[in-house]
Amino acid sequence: MRVQPSKQPKRPTHIPDYAEVCLEALVAHNLGDKISLGGAFALLHYLDYRSTYDVDAWWQFTTTTEERRQVTAVLENTLAAFGEVRIRTFGDVTSVELATEQRKKAFSFQIAVRSAQIASSVSAQWLDVPLDALPDLIANKMTALVQRGAPRDFRDIHAICESTLADISDCWQRWQQRQALTNDDADVGRAKLAIAGHLERIEQYRPLSNIHDPVQQSAAATVRQWYKQEFLNARLG
Repeated sequence: MRVQPSKQPKRPTHIPDYAEVCLEALVAHNLGDKISLGGAFALLHYLDYRSTYDVDAWWQFTTTTEERRQVTAVLENTLAAFGEVRIRTFGDVTSVELATEQRKKAFSFQIAVRSAQIASSVSAQWLDVPLDALPDLIANKMTALVQRGAPRDFRDIHAICESTLADISDCWQRWQQRQALTNDDADVGRAKLAIAGHLERIEQYRPLSNIHDPVQQSAAATVRQWYKQEFLNARLG
């Protein structure tokens, strides 16, 4: 059954464990506007089709170093009530991570420094925290598809196009917009080769014959065939 998309963000049904308590704590400390929600969690506000375990966000361009420290401290103090918390920094990303007795890593709240933004953030509607607009979510998911090519990246772009939130041409246009803003390579041909390589790697690592659940096998086959027949062969205007 096709999930109905929403051009306007709304509260998702699949909210990661501990996400709401963290976001409410930021709002209570008047720090909700220092970030903008992104990644899979933000996409759920427009297309609520799968679960995610973590929260990804961006620092707002105007957020100061001291405000970043305050945000990190609030997240750390909030999650400390539920288990062991550690803070990791890798590259431009700050990750506040919770470990519980049941799981080594139960939840993470990651905030990255943004290199480019196509459209202004919008209201998440259900709480006073900004949310990435759909053009940026598509552009960033396309960037992940080209650079990383994880199975969830393939599923997300396929779901976006199948839901009619955007078509294949829209996805490539958003990617090119972001590449131009960051002065990165915007050659679609090379990007398609990268995606094809990621897909080949996934098929070698997990062939359909190794997916024993018939529903999952059928879904994987549909997504893989769609990329081969449509996404990688689409003519762009």
